[in-house]
Amino acid sequence: MRNSARNLATIAVGVGSYLLFLVTTLYALSFTLGGLLPLPFALPSAPLMLALLIDVGLIALFGVQHSLMARAGWKQWWTSIIPPALERSIYVLSSSCVLLALFWFWQPISTVIWRIDTPLFRAGVYGVCLVGWGIVFLATFQIDHFELFGLRQVWRAIHQQPPMKATFRRPFLYQFVRHPLMVGFLLAFWATPLMTVDRLLFALGMTLYILIGISFEERSLRRELGQVYEQYQAETPRLLPFGKPSRVRSEKPATPAGR
Repeated sequence: MRNSARNLATIAVGVGSYLLFLVTTLYALSFTLGGLLPLPFALPSAPLMLALLIDVGLIALFGVQHSLMARAGWKQWWTSIIPPALERSIYVLSSSCVLLALFWFWQPISTVIWRIDTPLFRAGVYGVCLVGWGIVFLATFQIDHFELFGLRQVWRAIHQQPPMKATFRRPFLYQFVRHPLMVGFLLAFWATPLMTVDRLLFALGMTLYILIGISFEERSLRRELGQVYEQYQAETPRLLPFGKPSRVRSEKPATPAGR
């Protein structure tokens, strides 16, 4: 009986976090396409300096939450409190809540940086934005969409199966760049026919976070996968398909001569 209740709670958290992620994705898509979805409440427009502080604060909140909960030390501490199978789901749940707060409380600053009025060009720029989101969607399935968002861990836990071991693969998109998921986000964030100050702030903030996050992620992957990932870095560009692969040094200590 107790196991059944635990399984139901695990399923509820896993499925609930995934459904909230889907809602968040719709608002993210709406945000990058100019605000297609209505907000759940109306906010008064803030003065310029206050609006800047709010927007910067929302980006910083996302960055802190997203980075802190992704660190190995946090995961080790957190999984001593919660079931390990729910670690990813709660991460997704927390990230979704922070992102929804960002989209719902975001303060527009309407000063125009650039504007494209020609219908054909506007459609083309929106097309690039949608291509970016398409790359994001495809990339998640190429690395295991359901593990990325916590559902596979829940499924294995309720069926009393051990966690999956990390393996290295190079599916289609990952043969061109090491981080196609982030390439998709960058296209979606920057491809807009109407770039206002607040949208530029958002694009710059998220780009900075992505670049910093990639550096930490690759350092972690080198520690976890060793020479396999170092070889991948040496052969595959980071973000630009025609860019130069990274030159990396192994983080393993060198073996003294004669041993």
